[in-house]
Amino acid sequence: MPDPTDPRPGTDPRATPEEPSLFERARSAPVTFAIVAINFAVFGWAEHEGSTTDEGTLLRFGAAEPLHVWAGEYWRVATCMFLHIGIVHILMNSYMAIGWATSLERTIGKWRFLLIYLLSGVAGGCASVASGILFGAHISAGASGALFGVLGATFAIRRRRFPTWAAFWADRGVRSVAIQVGIWTAIGFQIHLDNAAHFGGLVAGSLGAWLFTSSSPARSKGWLALGAGVAALFVVAARPWWSPTGDYGRDIALYADSYLTGRSHRRGDPTPFHVDVARGTRFATKGCAHGVTMACEVLEDYRKGQSSPLPAPGDSD
Repeated sequence: MPDPTDPRPGTDPRATPEEPSLFERARSAPVTFAIVAINFAVFGWAEHEGSTTDEGTLLRFGAAEPLHVWAGEYWRVATCMFLHIGIVHILMNSYMAIGWATSLERTIGKWRFLLIYLLSGVAGGCASVASGILFGAHISAGASGALFGVLGATFAIRRRRFPTWAAFWADRGVRSVAIQVGIWTAIGFQIHLDNAAHFGGLVAGSLGAWLFTSSSPARSKGWLALGAGVAALFVVAARPWWSPTGDYGRDIALYADSYLTGRSHRRGDPTPFHVDVARGTRFATKGCAHGVTMACEVLEDYRKGQSSPLPAPGDSD
């Protein structure tokens, strides 16, 4: 794979140096490898406590989910980038991180790289949660939003090195990155990957790298605009003004009951939830305050010490 951040546009592939070894990559890109190590540590911890393919375990360890963020767990838009769903997921993202992120870190430096990575991951998390408005509540986890930010940053840096858009698109490295983005987007539509997180990260990463490589005196205003944009996306994701109705209201009550009783109410999912009375009470209280009658019933029955008024797991969606 050609290095898309190679500063020599149009380099003859026959003259390209050999790919660096894994050890050389680790020495030249310590932040990337530290992030991969953190991801594996979180994965191992979560697997030890449950399974990263179980809804309850993913939510316990920081996955993003629209109703949880609405309920006040805003930190999930950041923690989700360090959690992965199953062994295949973390292996693929780690492979892509070593292939994509090490080149960017060597090019822009470790601290700039870290900022772009985290900014892209948060933007991707916010975009994923915000997409729940259109596509329904879903659980999101993984580093792909941040990694697409790496690709966006690569695009921005490459564009700086070419005098025209035509020259930019003619570059072999640019085409390689564009093809990868297209392939993963197409795959995402087929197997329901989180394309919202991918594009949120891609845009944030490209804008961040563009500002880092700008010499314009208005660069500070650009950073303010980018920060304001991510903040606005966060507000849309959190939706503090929103009152859940229909399936959303039912899910609020289901989550509240699951945290209070330790039972999952998803059809065909007998896996128990980790009991978290504080979280369950917070869900039920906020849902009740926003007019979710079932959440009021869950809270009242829990306080009375009665059994849940909700259907048994096999009787609900």
